[in-house]
Amino acid sequence: MIATKPVMPIANAPSRLDLEKLRREPYRLLFPLGIAGAAIGIGIWIPYFFWPQAFPYPGQGHAVIQIQGFLLCFIFGFLTTMLPKVLGVDPLDRASFCLFPLLLSGLIAASLAGAPLAAQSLHLAAIATFLLFAARRFPERRSNPPPDFLFIAAAMLVDVLGTLLKMGGLMGWLGGPSIRAGSLLQFQAFPLLLILGVGGFLLPKLFANGPVDPKALMAGKGRGMATSAILCALFLGSFLIEILGLLKGYGDLGIRAAYALRAAVWIWFLFAGLGIHKVPGKLQPFLRSARISMAVMGAGMLMPVFRPQHLLAWEHVIFLSGFLRLTLSIASRVTAAHAGRMEILGLHGGRIRLLGMLLVLALATRIATDFWPGGHGMHLAIAAGFALTALSIWGRIFLPLVRVFPGR
Repeated sequence: MIATKPVMPIANAPSRLDLEKLRREPYRLLFPLGIAGAAIGIGIWIPYFFWPQAFPYPGQGHAVIQIQGFLLCFIFGFLTTMLPKVLGVDPLDRASFCLFPLLLSGLIAASLAGAPLAAQSLHLAAIATFLLFAARRFPERRSNPPPDFLFIAAAMLVDVLGTLLKMGGLMGWLGGPSIRAGSLLQFQAFPLLLILGVGGFLLPKLFANGPVDPKALMAGKGRGMATSAILCALFLGSFLIEILGLLKGYGDLGIRAAYALRAAVWIWFLFAGLGIHKVPGKLQPFLRSARISMAVMGAGMLMPVFRPQHLLAWEHVIFLSGFLRLTLSIASRVTAAHAGRMEILGLHGGRIRLLGMLLVLALATRIATDFWPGGHGMHLAIAAGFALTALSIWGRIFLPLVRVFPGR
């Protein structure tokens, strides 16, 4: 009898188990796509500066790729991984799992090709896919969502409204201000409401350096539904004030009033909701980065109250040091935890701090374009270079972890 050696499986060979895990944890596919989208959306400023004849001004394409491409990949990746665990329902189905990357990739491509209506149509389809996923799972839930999830529902509805307004403007059915109003709802109201919703129940646990167990989070004490509803209404009211000011021609007065109300709700959330003033000073670098992002976003909402003439600069304070930095901070925790490699967060503390400094430099350079118009294109290219370097650092540390399953 001839003895034979058992055939050992190839570690990197695809398997049904891996595909099933991908479906249960869609962030593993959508986070890398989001980083690619961010690199494209930021990087287009470099060829625009060096070869403006071949690469014309990207206009709204840059913002669409950043918010509806990069940010939406991380939002959907996080929510479709987290919600089934929190609510105790089935994970993303195979059809939706395939649709999300296809729709989001198409959105980025359409924006690059200068087809805004196609990009918004794909964006609406992606939102509809998520809403259908949530609606089908909600009746099967084993537990009720926390009150903060009201902000998530409001965010989705606001994004649908903003997309319809923008599409109506692009097709000529609505006036020009509808595009600005739609962009305001898509680019600010949508992500900020999501941060209030997810951050309200997740960030206090992270700041306490405790383990994040979705079921345990449900049992945590937080503010009630009435308080969340009031805050949500006030926050949405700030955008209504800004849109009415835009339509009625109130100018700076509408902007000041809108941002004053928005900043008041945000600051209340930071201190009463998150207790940011009680967060210990010694935090892991990714948590310090998240705390800084939350505070800087509040400052970005306050500045238009005093200097509304530089509104675009203050919006980029919210975008660059807020959305981008906070997204990367939370994504660091998600990828490390799901890979069973939490030690990575401590081992690469220096690189995470460097990443934060690069984003600060990118923000400072971008703001300079509003105060030094003569160097507009050069500043945008330099800011893009800083931000791309930060993205590459994050990608080298954390993207390999999306392929790692605990115990593999």
